[in-house]
Parts: sequence; C-alpha cells; structure tokens
Amino acid sequence: MSSTQESIQDYCTKIVDLFEKYKSNPYMSARLKFHINNILPVTLENECKNREKRVERNQYLSNEQQVFIQVFLSKNQYFYLHNNNCFYQYNEKNYNIVKEDDIQHQLLSSISKDRKLMQWKYKTKINIIKQIKERNLFKSIPETDTIQNVLNYLYPSIFESKNEAKYFLTIIGDNILKKGNDNIFFIKPKTRKYLSEIENIAYLTTGITNIGNNFVTKYHESYKYESCRILKLNDNLNIDIWCDIIKKFGLDILCVAAHYSNRYENAETFLQNSVTEDLKNYTLFFKNKGENEIIDDFCNHSIKICNTENQVRISWKNIHYIWKLFISKFSLPNMIYSNHLKMLIKERFLYDDSCDSFCNITSLLMPLVNIFIDFWETNIIIESQYNEDNEFEIDELCTLFKKWNNKNKGNNSNISEHSVLKIIEHYYPNVEIVDNKYVLNVKCKVWDKLADIEYALSHLKCEHNQSHNINDCSLLSFDYAYDYYFNFCNKNKMSSDAKYVVSKRFFEKYLYSNLSNFIVFEKFISSEWFHNNE
Repeated sequence: MSSTQESIQDYCTKIVDLFEKYKSNPYMSARLKFHINNILPVTLENECKNREKRVERNQYLSNEQQVFIQVFLSKNQYFYLHNNNCFYQYNEKNYNIVKEDDIQHQLLSSISKDRKLMQWKYKTKINIIKQIKERNLFKSIPETDTIQNVLNYLYPSIFESKNEAKYFLTIIGDNILKKGNDNIFFIKPKTRKYLSEIENIAYLTTGITNIGNNFVTKYHESYKYESCRILKLNDNLNIDIWCDIIKKFGLDILCVAAHYSNRYENAETFLQNSVTEDLKNYTLFFKNKGENEIIDDFCNHSIKICNTENQVRISWKNIHYIWKLFISKFSLPNMIYSNHLKMLIKERFLYDDSCDSFCNITSLLMPLVNIFIDFWETNIIIESQYNEDNEFEIDELCTLFKKWNNKNKGNNSNISEHSVLKIIEHYYPNVEIVDNKYVLNVKCKVWDKLADIEYALSHLKCEHNQSHNINDCSLLSFDYAYDYYFNFCNKNKMSSDAKYVVSKRFFEKYLYSNLSNFIVFEKFISSEWFHNNE
C-alpha cells in the first residue's frame, strides 16, 4: 500500500471515529456533516489561494531584492577587509574608508525610496552587508583613471619610467597579498623614507604590516646573489610633498599595487615579461653576474694598467674611493665588504704591503681627486671646537677650488658637487656634512666669510651714522642689510682677489648668531646697533 493510500485510510478512519463518537448526539452529528460539506472545502480552498499568493509575493520580493542588490552594489562599490573589520568605498576615482553606519544609512534610504522592499527592509540590509563582506578590497579592479593617477604620483618624480613604477607597485602588491618569496630588493638609503610612509599608511588604512620588510639599503653577506634585485629610485622628491600624496592617495596606491600583483601573477613574472632588457639587466644585476665578474667590470671600467719603466703606484685608499665612484655611477649597492674587495683586487694586481698600494696601475679618475685633496690640505682648516658660523656650502667649495686650481695649477678643470661630496666623505670622514650640501665647522684660508660680512656691516654702520641723526630710530631690515653686503662685495675685493658672496641663508644665520641682542620682529636690526661700538 502506498503512503498516499495509507494517509487516505487514516483520514477516513478519523472521520468514521467522529461519526461514531457523535452518532447518539443529533446536534453534533449535524454539525459534523455541515463542517465536512461546507466549512472544510471553503477553508481548504482559501488556504490554497492564500498560500499561492504568499509564494507569488515572496517570489516577486525575492526578484525585486535580487535586482535591488545587484543595482545597489553596482552603483556603490563597497569592499571589506576581515583582518581589520573595515569597510571601503570606491567612487571610480579614489578609494576611501567608510563606516558601516554610513553604508546602512544609504542602504535603508535607497530601500525607502524604492518602497517595493519595505517589508524586506532589514532582511535586504543584512543580505547586502553580508555580500559586501565577501568583496575583498584587494580583489577590486581600479579604473584606468585611478591607475594612471597612481603612476603619475610615482613617475617621473621617483622612478625614471612607468615600467619601473609598475614593477615597484607589483612588489608592494605581492607583499600585501603575502605571496611569499625570498627576493631582496635594494633601494638607496635616502629613499627608505618614501617606503616608510607607504608602510605607515598601509597600517593605518588596512591594518597590514611589514609590507616593506624585503626592501633593504645595505648588502649583507647572508644574502644570496640570485635572490637580490635592484630598484632605482630618485631621492630628490621633497618628503613633505610625498607625505601629502600618501595621506591623500595612499589607499589608491595600495589597491593599484594589489591589482598589479593579481594581474601579472607576481613581480618576478612582470619583470620577465613586461619590461625592457635594460631594466631587466639592471634589476637582475646580482643574479646575472657573480662576484668575480663584477670585479672584472670594475677593473675594466676604472683601472688602467701602466707598462712604464717608472713604477706607478696607487694606494688602497684611492682604489677604495674609485670603487665607490663605480658603484655610485651605475647606481649599485655596495655588495662587497672592504676587506674582501681588497683581497679580490690583490688577486688581480701586484700589491705592496709596505705602503698599502697596488703597483703598475692607475686610474684616470685620480688626477682631479688628488688636486682637490691638495686644495683641501692647503686651504681648509677643520676646527677642533664647534662653531656654527664656520660653514661652507659644497658649491662654494667647488667655486673656490676652480679659482685655486686655475691660479696654482694652471688648470681650468671643473669639479662637480657630487664629486666633492664623495671625496670629503671618503677622505675626511670626520667632517660633518648636512643635507649633502653644508660642510660644517671648517674655515678656508682663501675666503674668510665672517670677516667679509663684518667688514661690510662696519661700512654700513658708518655710512648710516654719517647720514642720519643720532636720535633716528628707524629699523634696518635683513633684506636691506644683505643687499648692501651683496653690492659692497661686488664693488670691493674684500679679503681675497675674488668677489665671493655668501648666501642669504648664511648671512641671516650670521646676524642671528652675532647680533641677537639687536634683532627685533624676527627680521629687523634695531637702531641701537648703529650706536653700539662693540
């Protein structure tokens, strides 16, 4: 017997039981017949129709909800990160953090305007929030405008080409998405600050940390050459400008970085398939060249063998300096420690331990270096005690050197600021240099800057006192004082046979240091100074 037949049999049995129960009660027997013949069929029919309406209504609302959700999430690109329980919104131009309350407010407002889903208002809200939480921020696809804007922040201010910027972003994206690899990326020490700002904004906006851990500024012997990659970042972008960019568009940079990592699989694949050979060879310099090949390149580029009767020598200190010039010229990190470098050079050239020099080799780079060292030893005095007024700018030293070189050596050779900086750092490591521009606590025999300023100011004071009443209380502006000094220098030879003029910055620094008792309103010298005889 089928289950349906069993059910019918059960129902019949129940009805028979009811008739049997009320057979002696005419009233209840009549009511039973009435319910079976009249009430039950109508009730069942109504139940059937109501259920059909509910099903139809639910289907309608379900369809409306599906359409609403689809349209809402299309018009409003919301995303989520589980690691920090944070929501994000993308407006097709920029990514921004958004509060869940704001999403719900917009969501409920949209439902209220639509009216069709009022009965399912909160059900729809829960459904949409759930779907948003399934949309990972770092799987979003930025629009072309967003990508181009991010590239414009990086190129040409930090990177020399768009491919270099893309490669950098892909590396960052790999780190965000934790695509583990053992590669080490070398950057200039001064560019570390740019990466630090990216790390900070990543932590603040996404809760992700250590996205720059595989970027290094110095070589360590534990690094394997095949795992090393070199990035060439410019370090001339003002850090305040960069901080402002990161503050406003840091999240855009992170999302584009993740997009590139997803699009190109990883940074290594991008490097192999999407960049020029020159960029690839530079980036893979360590991987493609062994230690000995690098030293051979250095020797071929920077060392000259001398086959003369007179033995030529070059000191190890000079060789070490030439090595620094070599890696600087080709933007390479210093991948070989000093002692090991010396050993590798000794394997190639004759070495005289008694004078720590190499025999029968020289370098075309050394003559100008030696002349500058001669200039420095002859004219520069390094003060034993700190004096904030004893300061020279690198470009001033270049000018003084050229003048001295022409007068004493009969040579008109110029020397670059970069070369002067490198020479001082290598041969005079105890000399303090600030911002790669200001050499502190040094004096020069051919130009006494302080004496020139004092001489000009004494003439200014004398001229003023001769032409003004003793009761005159007018102030002397820094600008006027500097203009007077500038013109005075150009009219007079001062302490040397050249017309050197200090920068306005140094001049004002001198005033603050030596006339502090007479300075008022920050940029003026009071009239009392004119009558002071000290």
